[in-house]
Amino acid sequence: MQRNNNCALVLCAMIAATGCGDSGSNGGTGGAGGGPGTPALESLSEAPTFAVVSSDFSSSSIAVFDAEFAPLDESWINSGTEFPGLVAALSGDVVLPNRQASDGTFALLDRLGTDVVSRFYVPSGNLDGQVRTQGEAMDVGFSSNPQDLVFVNESSAWVTRFGINLDSNAPPENQGTDLLEIDPSTMTLTGGRIDLSSLNTTGTVMTDDGPVEVTVYARPNRAVLVGSTIIVGLDRLSGDFDAAGPGMVAVVDLLTEEVEGLLLPDGLLNCGNAVPVPGASDRVIVACLGFSQTFGNEPETRASAGVVLLSVDGTEATVETTWRASTEPTSAIAVNNLVALDQNRVAGVDWGDSVAETGDVMSVTNLNTGAQFPVHGSVGAFEIGIPAYDPDSELIFVPDAGEDASTVFEYAVESDSATEIRTIDIAVDLGLPPRRAYLLN
Repeated sequence: MQRNNNCALVLCAMIAATGCGDSGSNGGTGGAGGGPGTPALESLSEAPTFAVVSSDFSSSSIAVFDAEFAPLDESWINSGTEFPGLVAALSGDVVLPNRQASDGTFALLDRLGTDVVSRFYVPSGNLDGQVRTQGEAMDVGFSSNPQDLVFVNESSAWVTRFGINLDSNAPPENQGTDLLEIDPSTMTLTGGRIDLSSLNTTGTVMTDDGPVEVTVYARPNRAVLVGSTIIVGLDRLSGDFDAAGPGMVAVVDLLTEEVEGLLLPDGLLNCGNAVPVPGASDRVIVACLGFSQTFGNEPETRASAGVVLLSVDGTEATVETTWRASTEPTSAIAVNNLVALDQNRVAGVDWGDSVAETGDVMSVTNLNTGAQFPVHGSVGAFEIGIPAYDPDSELIFVPDAGEDASTVFEYAVESDSATEIRTIDIAVDLGLPPRRAYLLN
């Protein structure tokens, strides 16, 4: 592995920009020799328990940690990493799945414009494979923009594809607004696809010439598997992100591949972040971020932001608890970058204001009572990332991407407060701020 090598960075940037690399019709790569997979990354001393993605939106780096959040490798893979069989280099827009497969592998998704899922064996670091989340589409400019990967079994995993393709004649693998199936055992596309366009709707945009009706697309985002049902959060936004449809999740029955839309409580919008609930495998929490046609309109955002707890029984999903940011005008709109602590409490971020020069605040919200308490504040706006919560230790790890920061803050979460335990600096020499933290098992 080569790190921070200028030649490697240039080569990787060219690969990411051109989509080169002979991936075949299904875009899969694999290999043999020296154990499962193809030698790619440095081996780790043990399988990681946590991971942190750092990014400046041009380049990314992934650090991995043990169960005590001690670093196993502060830059295990980054945008300068080269290895055989590369389909695409690590971009600046990388996320990990809501849940890993728990089969000795580590998966990541390169999103808008790169459109690749990669899997590595841990702790060996060998490449299991990479697969594009669409067919060859460079000529039409379509990006499937994958958001999550839901592992079902050893031969089936489903990618949520946020991207839309306005070409009605595009082949199914290039249509978007859907779930696309991957075979993890071969890292190839199976041809399976579950269309979510039936959950598109319409919205109204105010223009100088008056109201204009536009199409609002389902735009699947994060998802959670419950039994044989996938609950998919839907952002339901227009092509230009200037209109939103009523809050909804897709309830997908994998046995029949039938899709039902579950409308969430009236007034909630932009409900794409569905997250698992520790200790409650039949529950899913959905964060509705709210929406305003004018960016930063606090009253409109507050009126349409909230958190919903769903109960899932077979293929039936029902709303169990709803918390609205509008219930208490002074409450924090703590719905961004949300994770569940249990079925009653969530930790989320209320964005700051870059104009007023106020910072973000991460708070814990009790969905039943509405009670909140702050966990962490940042100096500037849009700096607190997605935290990782360990329900066993009741510790939360909060990435802060503030200026000159490469820091994750560790807090102990108590019944009505949080106590800072320590700070963890990550690969300071890279200069990439931490954006997302994950518990991997």
